[in-house]
Amino acid sequence: MAQTAGWPGLADEELLRAVANTAHGERDEFGDARSVRAWWHGLGAPVMTHGGGSARPESIAMLRTLRGLIRGLALRNNGIEAELGRTAGLDALTLRLDLRAGPSLRADVPSDLAQDICAATVAALLRATARPTWPRVKACRGNDCRWVFIDRSRNTSRRWCDMANCGNRAKMATFRDRHHARPSR
Repeated sequence: MAQTAGWPGLADEELLRAVANTAHGERDEFGDARSVRAWWHGLGAPVMTHGGGSARPESIAMLRTLRGLIRGLALRNNGIEAELGRTAGLDALTLRLDLRAGPSLRADVPSDLAQDICAATVAALLRATARPTWPRVKACRGNDCRWVFIDRSRNTSRRWCDMANCGNRAKMATFRDRHHARPSR
């Protein structure tokens, strides 16, 4: 898996997984500028802007839209026909070609960390979808989960983020449905 330009140690697919998994249950790491900055620094990523990592609310909304798009594509990779949601929020993201460290994209708005993350994520998405390994980026089939993971199984057959939790719940539900459907004698 290729590395993302300007993101030491973080492969494109890993960046997509990290962005997609920023919200689970009540937790949303793209809730406001402070949480975006904390999430970004938690990845060990450098500050990409000159503005100290500020993020405007409309840029954070773009990040959330991009997160939904990645999850929808990952669900499709796992055999679930998913709505990709409203992607119109990404129309305001203006990107420029950046050839300084190799072909990549950068945000046209200076000093906006959320737009920088969007630009890097869109570039990673374009590179990742062009690779034969793209189908390995999947979202969990668990209705209450949808966590994005990289399927590293030999035959690309993994369906759940974690067999012990989501997989077991799904198998138990199938077992219960099968046994409740039987007529009693």
